[in-house]
Formats: sequence, structure tokens, C-alpha cells
Amino acid sequence: MNKRIATHDQSLGLPHREPFLFISEIVRVDPQRSGAAIWRLTGNEDFFRGHFPGSPVVPGVLLGESLAQLAGLVAFGHHHTPETDQTSQTAQIARLARIDIKLPRAVVPPADIQLEATVTRTLDGLVMFEVCASLGGDPVAIGSLVLALSGNTAAAPTQAAAAARINFKNVAGDVI
Repeated sequence: MNKRIATHDQSLGLPHREPFLFISEIVRVDPQRSGAAIWRLTGNEDFFRGHFPGSPVVPGVLLGESLAQLAGLVAFGHHHTPETDQTSQTAQIARLARIDIKLPRAVVPPADIQLEATVTRTLDGLVMFEVCASLGGDPVAIGSLVLALSGNTAAAPTQAAAAARINFKNVAGDVI
């Protein structure tokens, strides 16, 4: 997909809805390979009332969730059809099975956070990603996550055990 899509209140095939949709614009999705998106924050989002009053900071857990939502779009082959200007995706659900991210820098609003997710491996209904959220090219969340694809509830315990055993490698090839 080469056309940018503003998400507004569209679900884009994700099970998420406002106020728990943390992708503002899809930049690109190469199904089952990689994707990029933007999460725009104004500072008026409700969670800033409590995190932290007078000195708002984006919760790291929400940075992780935004990356997981993008990973879901990539995993399920979200795509845009320019001829009809329609967005479609196979209706599937995944759950976040594992996340390991570092938060090297705090994010304060307003901010346009660039999100990236790249598939690194698939195994028995698990899809592993390297993920990065950045501001102006500087990482604010970087690491890996695993989505467990739904549909086979009998496989859930096996998927959970497999997700616990997965070793991720960083760019240098070191197990992290």
C-alpha cells in the first residue's frame, strides 16, 4: 500500500475502537512483511489528565500497544484498494503474547510518533516482529513483540509456551 490513510474512527479491521485506537495514519503496509504508521497526539487525550497532571508524558504501555496494533495490520494483510478508495482486511483477531521494548526517551505532547513493525519470524500461529516508535528519527520505544493468531483455541497453551521460549536477536545478532 502506497497511499496514506487517515484512520479517524475507522477500525481498519482491528478489533479496537476509540478511545483505544492508537494509529492516526497508515503510511504503508506490506502484508505479512512490514508496515509504518503515525500516532498523532495533541495533549488533549484523556489519559494525559492522570499521566501526569501539569507534565503530560505518553505512557510506555500505550507506545507498546500502538506498535502491537500496527503489527496486527501487518500480520493480517491490511491493504488499501486505490480503485475503490476502500480499506479491507481479513477479519481476524490476535492477542499480544509477548512484548519486550525499551523506552530510551519520554514522549511529551504534542507529538507525531512514527511507528514501524517488521515481521522477523513466524512459528505455529505466532508472528514475531521487530518494532520501533520514533520522534524525528530518534527512538522512543524499540524492541520486539509476538502476536498469537486467534482461531485455534486448542493451540493457545502451546502458543504461550512457544512465545515464552522465543529468543530475539538485535541488529548485531545478539540474543536479547
